[in-house]
Amino acid sequence: MTVTQKLFAVMALSLVSAVSWAQGKVVVLDPTAAVMGTAAAKAKFDKLQKSAEFAAAKAKLDGLTADIKALQAEYQKNKSVWSAEQIAEKEKKLQSLGQDYQFQGKKLQSEQQALMQQVMQELGPKMEAAVKQLVESENISMIVDAKSVMMAKPENDLTPKVTELLNKAK
Repeated sequence: MTVTQKLFAVMALSLVSAVSWAQGKVVVLDPTAAVMGTAAAKAKFDKLQKSAEFAAAKAKLDGLTADIKALQAEYQKNKSVWSAEQIAEKEKKLQSLGQDYQFQGKKLQSEQQALMQQVMQELGPKMEAAVKQLVESENISMIVDAKSVMMAKPENDLTPKVTELLNKAK
């Protein structure tokens, strides 16, 4: 972004803020953080992490990490005395371990993302109701995605209030 574009963005934001301020507050919200900060979401993630399948996959990933580090250290230490065949064999082994590591990492990440989507779907309607309640009670005229904002004062962050309302919702 050029300096001119940045200046224009700041001026536009100032103008929008001034117009919006006359009508109500402008706040930021990170919907994912609001939902994932709830006791319900934390409990589900704790349960996932304590499950036998997840724990086994995590242990395998940790084992692969240790194997890769050990093989890299051995490779650096002995590379100068190994034959070309030995070097090729170790490089092939490193590549294989790296692929296994990526597969296990993606597997764990996929499980966590699936659970995150499930939690977001379950709590989505409650979050919408909480946000509407806050919009009414706090005279909010605009909510901006917190991830799109460069800076916001903590008092303009609606995320903790939404999380609190979600924790209270039944």
